[in-house]
Amino acid sequence: MSTVFVVRNQDGYFATKQKEWECGREPKLLFRSLHKDEALNIVFELSSKDIYLRAEAISVEMDEKKQPVIEVTAPPKAKPEEVSVTEKENVTPAEAGV
Repeated sequence: MSTVFVVRNQDGYFATKQKEWECGREPKLLFRSLHKDEALNIVFELSSKDIYLRAEAISVEMDEKKQPVIEVTAPPKAKPEEVSVTEKENVTPAEAGV
């Protein structure tokens, strides 16, 4: 098997091709590179937007479909429509009228 580099943050989420964070349950969406320096460039780009980000480029094996084989440790992120008004705007339930 060959290896590729993916980018993982401190919470266990992986960078996608669109430079967003996903849990990794769909490996075809993940950013991957054959070269570590390209993965490090993504780490740098994402870190420059978020000073609290702790990301790393890690080497992982690829399966027979050429998808990265990763261990999913982070829970899936909630879709925007599943997030309540209080979570979206960071207000108390009384302020939100709930």
